[in-house]
Amino acid sequence: MLLRLVVLVVGLLAMQGSVLASTGVQPDYRSTPRIFTGDDGLPQAGVNAMVQTRDGYLWFGTFGGLARFDGLTFKVFRTQPAFDAAGPAEGSQGSQSGPASDRILALQEDDEGRLWIGTENAGLSVYEKGTFRHLSVCGGTCQVNDILQDADRAIWIASSMGVLKLDPASRHETRIEQPGLAGATHLAKDREGRIHAGGYDGFHAVSGHRLQSIPLPGGDSRVQLLEAGDGDFLVGTERALYRYDPASAKWRALGVESPAYATRYTDGRWWVSQVSGQVMRQDGSGGWTPVPELSGMGITSLSSDNEGNLWAGSGSKGLLQLRNPLFGVLAERQLGTRMAGRAVIADGEGGLWLGSACGGLRHWRRDGSMQALAIRDVLGNDCVASLMLDRQGALWIGTAAGGLARLVGDEPELIAQWPAAGAVNIWQDDEGRYIVSAGRSTFELEIDREGRVTGRRPIEALEGISVIQMVPATRGGNWFVGDYGVRRLIDNEVVEQWTLQEGLSSRFARALYDDGTGVLWVGTYGGGLNRIENGQVRRYGTDNGLFDDTVSCILADGQGRLWLGGNRGVTLLPVPREAADAIESVGYTASDGLSPSEINGGTSTPCHRDTRGRLWFSLVEGFGVVDPADVPDVRAAALKPHIEHAAIAGQIQDIADSTLRLGSFARNLEIRYTAINLSKPRETNFRFRLSGFDRDWVEAGQNRSILYPSIPWGEHRFEVQARVEGGPWSPVPASLRIVHPQPWYQRPWVWTLATLLGLLVLVGSTQLEKSQARTDGKKAATPRPRRD
Repeated sequence: MLLRLVVLVVGLLAMQGSVLASTGVQPDYRSTPRIFTGDDGLPQAGVNAMVQTRDGYLWFGTFGGLARFDGLTFKVFRTQPAFDAAGPAEGSQGSQSGPASDRILALQEDDEGRLWIGTENAGLSVYEKGTFRHLSVCGGTCQVNDILQDADRAIWIASSMGVLKLDPASRHETRIEQPGLAGATHLAKDREGRIHAGGYDGFHAVSGHRLQSIPLPGGDSRVQLLEAGDGDFLVGTERALYRYDPASAKWRALGVESPAYATRYTDGRWWVSQVSGQVMRQDGSGGWTPVPELSGMGITSLSSDNEGNLWAGSGSKGLLQLRNPLFGVLAERQLGTRMAGRAVIADGEGGLWLGSACGGLRHWRRDGSMQALAIRDVLGNDCVASLMLDRQGALWIGTAAGGLARLVGDEPELIAQWPAAGAVNIWQDDEGRYIVSAGRSTFELEIDREGRVTGRRPIEALEGISVIQMVPATRGGNWFVGDYGVRRLIDNEVVEQWTLQEGLSSRFARALYDDGTGVLWVGTYGGGLNRIENGQVRRYGTDNGLFDDTVSCILADGQGRLWLGGNRGVTLLPVPREAADAIESVGYTASDGLSPSEINGGTSTPCHRDTRGRLWFSLVEGFGVVDPADVPDVRAAALKPHIEHAAIAGQIQDIADSTLRLGSFARNLEIRYTAINLSKPRETNFRFRLSGFDRDWVEAGQNRSILYPSIPWGEHRFEVQARVEGGPWSPVPASLRIVHPQPWYQRPWVWTLATLLGLLVLVGSTQLEKSQARTDGKKAATPRPRRD
């Protein structure tokens, strides 16, 4: 018996060791959420409901009113009835400037683009063509918890008075009989279009005009969560989360306790908040992973948008925006130091060597273990500047203080020191030569058969240049990148160079990629990216499509795309070969999990592609990683602009059918426009033009309004386009027809007629004067009779 127990314990320990070894240290995949509160325009800190309408806007229901959001600005609609204090008339369909109540619990857009609004204490309202109407459904006083449209276009309502069916045309309501008195809180429809309802009275399916009870598993009695899945339902009871297949009437427990709210993310996986305050995310293996960024926030609603953002409403902490992180980070928790990452290189055995700026050297092995290696005693400091694994599998270490060492086993061996040189970089070229840059000198190491360094030969062609990268050249030799541009050397002689004189955008070159087809890409500090082909240089910066003007490294993935590391984060060029006068790019920052987002650069190459195809970036704190396979088909977003309102002297004007009619003497026309960019709204730029006024497009930057002190007479068209940084201009601009009639007395024919009349009067007057003068002259010439 004792022997069996020992064997069992040993077996369990071995299994535990195996599990630990298989998981070990892993990057953290988490994003930094954006939090919106009243300071940002949110009407109330608690968000109960949310929906994205077909025009791209997000709508949020709170206990302080209804809010529409374009990614940057909230427009709030509150209860301000147009009728008097006596209240609405019987069966009111009266218009309002807001919903029937500020206490919003449910939102739903139908197939006609109408927004249905369920309130806590005033029933149902609908927003259509800019107008709110309060409906007399359930007497106009019930609590509306959920709204759904079925295949027959009918509107279903889960309310405190039970389940109601509403004909949106006639506004006729039908009440579905139910066994209990607690009302309904949730609605969903299955693949056959059959409506299901859940609440404190349990789980039901609509059958004719009645509710048919469906027993809950485990003896549970109420439904706290109900969402439609792929033909089945996600059902949360007071104790557990289940999948329910209505076709087979089978339940499957999912292992999540006391669920409260859920939403399906764009990748098809579920996010679920629990009564305990924890938030769980479904992983690829069918399990659940905690989301610490949202846990403990008191989540009261969950939703996702068409840009891949997750939105979480809280009870009191505001609105949270989160993205499913693409980038993982190795930082203080895994490395044991908060120092900046400097260099990363594969160890040749499925692991990585990681060098930090004065944080030492780490070996992240294939089994997930992380080992710190002492180098201070040998090198005098632990400020790693560069790493290189040679053909024999030996690791070479250059420091920021002029030291060079080689790792033998786990013990560093000092090779040389140049105390005044600063950062040391080392490479091995295709011929096996060891090339070292130290300060502004570059040389080749002389190594004997035993691997001992016996001397060094200066490379005169690179003297006086601070070289930070060496890249094999497709046309022979090596490219050297430094603070005087790039040079290609063969047998230590310069055969080609690109500097300011040859058209490079900056002398401070930091990165180079030779694509093997005759195209050379050169990244610079502050000068953007240069594309060199057939002897011509084409420059890309933030003014013509590049996300970041600093390019510290360039990595290619297996799909023909380029990834750039810079000060703002990581830039993806999805179709670099299509670049012409402008280039398309996509930027990734802290919201994508890259936190902090700045890439180190300037002294060595800070990036690396490992044997699995993952891309590693040295950050100002730790290291970031992305698997390009997780980004299969990404293009820069094409934004859709909207004209929100027009005002004359501060007074909002009516716009009917995209036409604005101005009074004859209208002045100070302000037009406010926007574009839906929920992910990175502050990267949205605009341009506009007014026919008959602007000769060409006017760049507006991030400004979202324009004021015209006066508008010429006649008919004009105002157009606005938007683009995200790195993306194209909107293919279809938002437009507004402006009619500014000229007063009848200001029209040309009136002036012509008046002029002609004036001339006629003048001519007539002149002729009259001449006639009068002749008459007077005749009178003067006639002799008077004499009187004797």
